[in-house]
Amino acid sequence: MTPCPNCNSDRIDQRHIARNTGAALGGAAGAVGGWSGGVAGAETGAAIGAFGGPPGIAIGTLIGGILGALVGAGAGATAGGMAGKAVDTNLLNNHVCLSCGHTFSDG
Repeated sequence: MTPCPNCNSDRIDQRHIARNTGAALGGAAGAVGGWSGGVAGAETGAAIGAFGGPPGIAIGTLIGGILGALVGAGAGATAGGMAGKAVDTNLLNNHVCLSCGHTFSDG
């Protein structure tokens, strides 16, 4: 870890601002997209659930939609987090000195 360029302290923490923001936005967008894509999963779930009658159709539809949203949210959060990490590393002052409060980047 690079020491603080201001006070030379080794008490440094990473802020991860863009990574956390990217993961949150990516997760939300992925959940919406996954829910939309989960309609196909819901139709499949309804077809499979049809063997259980109307309750099976309702449960299959709901589970298909929820699984689509969860998979989409996971993929979106991962992609958003990776993009945010690149922004943190290359563009933002991602490090903060715990001794003097100075923020800085590796580069």
